[in-house]
Amino acid sequence: MSNVTAQNCPSCQSGSISPLEASKNDYAFVECNNCTLIFVDPMPSHEALNEFYDNYHKSGQYLAKLDSKIRRAKKRIRSVNWLKKPGTFIDVGCNVGFAVEAARSLGFEARGIDIDANAIEVAQGQFTQAKFEVRSVQDLAESGETFDFIYCSEVIEHLAELDSFFAALVKCLSDGGVLYITTPDNGHFSLPNEFSKLVDWTSVRPPEHLMYFTKSSVAPLLSRHGLNSVKMPFSFKPTLKIIAKVKG
Repeated sequence: MSNVTAQNCPSCQSGSISPLEASKNDYAFVECNNCTLIFVDPMPSHEALNEFYDNYHKSGQYLAKLDSKIRRAKKRIRSVNWLKKPGTFIDVGCNVGFAVEAARSLGFEARGIDIDANAIEVAQGQFTQAKFEVRSVQDLAESGETFDFIYCSEVIEHLAELDSFFAALVKCLSDGGVLYITTPDNGHFSLPNEFSKLVDWTSVRPPEHLMYFTKSSVAPLLSRHGLNSVKMPFSFKPTLKIIAKVKG
């Protein structure tokens, strides 16, 4: 345990954390002995992450697949919002805006936020009928605005800190609102059980991905933030899909 710097698990807050005999790109991994969350330790500095995400390489890949990304986002939104009228929608970590455009085309009042100014500029140029802002969800939560549908796809695995992010997501949920999250599923049936055999999986790529979730390891995080109505539907692909609400 002497080479573990983390004091608590970012999900369940347990102090029982063990190093793993695995590393990638000069980053080491640890595992929570309670909820089994795997995460990078030590976490990279804010400066290192800012340098990494300057001109984020994935934005160009998303642009090349824009039509298919919009179609997939539409399918996801419809599946969650089935039989409900479209309301207010925000994509947290919207990148180049394809999910925002999907929601707008389905009748939502759609917005997107991202801390990547370059991605927001591209999104606004692509989808002129939607609204985009360079803004963190923590800053948005302070404004008091709430949304009926919060979409957050392939974001939480990038975060070095989870609590302020999830607290802000919940604060931005309207009464009866739904939070839809996706992230790579480290516990998917198609993947090896041992992380040491999983290191070569394409989703294991620090410092881009810092947290590695399963259904069991994300559950305490959701519960601690009051998300007490949670569904995690089956997926043939190693993607964890989370549909969460706050029940009164």
